[in-house]
Amino acid sequence: MRLILLFFLISTAVFSQRVITGKVIDKETSTTLSGVFIRDTKSDNWSISDKEGKFIITIPYFEDIELNFSLLGKMETNIILKNDQNYITVSLEDNTLRLKEVVVTANKERKYSELTLGTNAINNVQAFSLDDVLQQLPGQSTTKFNLNEFKNIVFRTASESSLSYATKAFGTSFVMDDIPISNNENMQAFNPNSGLGDSFGTKTNTFTNTNKGVDLREISTNNIEEIKVIQGIASAKYGDMTSGLVLITTKVGNSPYRVSASIRDATSQLNLTKGVKFNSNNSMNFGINYLDAKADPRDNILNFKRVNGNISWQYKNNDATVKNTVNTSFRMNLDDAKSDPDDLTAVVVKNEKQGFSISNNLMWKPKNLWVDGINVNASLSYDRQFSRRERWLNTYTSAATDSREEGIHEAIIVPSQYTSISTVEGIPIATFVTLETTKTLTNKSHWIHSLVFGISNRMSSNKGEGRKNAATGLFNLYTLGTEGSGKLAYRDYDFGLTKTEYQTSAYLEDRIFKKFENDRLLNVDLGVRFDNQMGSISLQPRINSSYTLNKIVRLRAGGGISSKAPSLNQLYTGDRYFDKLVGSGIYTYPGIYQKAWIQTIITPGDNLNLKPSKSYRTEVGLDIKLPFASVNFTGYFNKLFDGFSGQQVPVYKIIPKAQVIVTGTEIPTYEISGTEKFYYMSNAITNNSTSEDKGLETTINFKKIKALNLDISMNASYTSTKDFSDVKEYYPSSSLLSPELYGVYDKKNYWMDNFTTSFNFNYHIPAVGLLVSVRSEHILLRNSKSPTGNFLNGYLDTELVYHEISTEDRTNIQKYGHLIRDPGQTQSKLQNVLHNFHLRVSKDFLNGFSVSLYSTNFLNLKPYYYDTSGLKVLSNIAPLTFGASLNYQF
Repeated sequence: MRLILLFFLISTAVFSQRVITGKVIDKETSTTLSGVFIRDTKSDNWSISDKEGKFIITIPYFEDIELNFSLLGKMETNIILKNDQNYITVSLEDNTLRLKEVVVTANKERKYSELTLGTNAINNVQAFSLDDVLQQLPGQSTTKFNLNEFKNIVFRTASESSLSYATKAFGTSFVMDDIPISNNENMQAFNPNSGLGDSFGTKTNTFTNTNKGVDLREISTNNIEEIKVIQGIASAKYGDMTSGLVLITTKVGNSPYRVSASIRDATSQLNLTKGVKFNSNNSMNFGINYLDAKADPRDNILNFKRVNGNISWQYKNNDATVKNTVNTSFRMNLDDAKSDPDDLTAVVVKNEKQGFSISNNLMWKPKNLWVDGINVNASLSYDRQFSRRERWLNTYTSAATDSREEGIHEAIIVPSQYTSISTVEGIPIATFVTLETTKTLTNKSHWIHSLVFGISNRMSSNKGEGRKNAATGLFNLYTLGTEGSGKLAYRDYDFGLTKTEYQTSAYLEDRIFKKFENDRLLNVDLGVRFDNQMGSISLQPRINSSYTLNKIVRLRAGGGISSKAPSLNQLYTGDRYFDKLVGSGIYTYPGIYQKAWIQTIITPGDNLNLKPSKSYRTEVGLDIKLPFASVNFTGYFNKLFDGFSGQQVPVYKIIPKAQVIVTGTEIPTYEISGTEKFYYMSNAITNNSTSEDKGLETTINFKKIKALNLDISMNASYTSTKDFSDVKEYYPSSSLLSPELYGVYDKKNYWMDNFTTSFNFNYHIPAVGLLVSVRSEHILLRNSKSPTGNFLNGYLDTELVYHEISTEDRTNIQKYGHLIRDPGQTQSKLQNVLHNFHLRVSKDFLNGFSVSLYSTNFLNLKPYYYDTSGLKVLSNIAPLTFGASLNYQF
């Protein structure tokens, strides 16, 4: 920050302004367009066209200016004005397939390494959710179409099957219209006491996404105009993330009724949107989306339903100095698993979510203040989540307790057959508010500095009733039935016991631009962010830079630090309860009594010392503009540290020793006969995980072959990931009489690499509104290796005290053979290159109708390979599916 201030003092900043006027018209009808949003790409100064299509925008510098023009339903365009050009007339085209150029891939002009997908790119994949759209990006691949489990995403990693993937997905931030979508408040897990949290769903499909990022199934694409994906270094404006940023933009304005219906396999979707313009200053949009997805078209055992709706109102004043947008949305989701007649336990699962959000985005250009602009964003999100599992249990007679006090308690005798019902009710509440100011300065040397300063606060809480159990009045989880048996137990937990958590932030960024001779350009975004995340304070410098050497070559580089706060579900798990049967188990005399006692040991379980996870991200890039193509190369190295991981914790206590007295038909009793040592393993969540990702990405966008009406592009991505951890693993001794109870091992490392390429072929005839797209995917490498060391670092004695073993003694089999586990290594290697091809045919008709047909793996490729056990299995690529979409606007 001091360097930035010093730079301004040296540069002798002066004020200079340039006024640009113009008019925006419709290219097809030549009528004027009002409500067009005009933005200067360097300073972010803005204006809005009036009812006659006229606009005035003040630019605080005299260099070449690039203005961006955008309007709902129109093709976004950028116009460059030279120094002597102060008036411009701009024509906007309808964003249909009859445009001369239709962009259906993420190849928009970049400032740094971000990827931008417009409306056509979103529609090109016939998306049922945001997940379908993001699968197009480099390093991603199209997976089996299944909306009956939650969907998340991580960029620039190969660790899909490792433990760090969930932490990275949790650190991927989604921001819609400058409002972050938060999952920090989600606590829909049955038993976080087991470590990172028990997943909720069926045996093969996980419904809830606690600690695992935003569920992309919940985000429909019917009102999204643009998606910008920042896989590298995000602006200092954005926080609470470690693994990438997705910026989602919606637009408000006049638009016809748009009705669409889509179907794919056993999934159907309906959309309705409409924009109303009341006058030149007020407009409103509304939309509703309904989706019904079955896992199997032959039954409805697994079923996901989603209903989303939104109403947006936008106001601007007459002189275009105030723009205010109010957005309200509601959502209803249902994950439903009905009883499978082939499942003897007759499991019935339901996961519901109903909620709403309201947000306000205010943009103000004050006339009598030093700053150019003031932006205020605020939001409130409220949901009710309800998860329920019902199952039939048929087992031996067992005992349980729900006591919350340490000691010996009379047990509840659970029958051998009963219906078990478990529920979780959460009410996550999140708020967000930010105040941002902007000011652009230029000096005598024509350096342009666009300063951005902001402060923000976000709140996370959960006021639900929490975890509950019911089974015809009996406790139903973690029952005990054999002599000496004991388990880490379960207790009901009221989410109202959790605290409201706050994050307060401030950021300062200087966006520097300088044009030199011979078309050399310098862009630098230099920023610093201050975060106070639940009492953990961090300073996060970030920089993005690009230097254009000439019209052909541009260099890029960037680096920065960011952090992600732990979730409420990770912080507040409730106390750890260990239940242990007293004596020989359940004492039974047929027809007279059944008696048992359970001893409960309690260990504090909340993880209040958990810190935010952090990441360090760097990248370098090279952009080349050739006569026949634009080529981009990006190399990166990212390191995640202080990641969240489960850790076993040795617990040692001295407890009363109980002796059960049995006399004939009399009801047994017990007496305390002294004390005994008792030890067990509890669980905690720690900051002991580390992961490194390094790789290379390239995209090539070839110049359109006009004679064939053909656009060709490709991308390739190689990523190598290494996960390692300070988590300790405990291996029980094979000798019951040895003074060493557990061998202590370091957590095994995990390594994986992944090399994928993708090609896009787009055949486009604007005159008839026809687009034929073929996308190919090729997985060239996919390897993983996870070695298991056979030599321990130390051991725990009978009182669970750790003793380190010297390096030379760790291989002493005679001395520590009862602690040394068998060496091994789990590894996999892609045996054959995997290919997949997807086809989409779209046609726009002049009467308002448009239709598209879509097929994944339309060649029906079925590559097989042999797994580690020698079995021939089908590879995990997207299978053959068909889909269609019909759209009508009027």
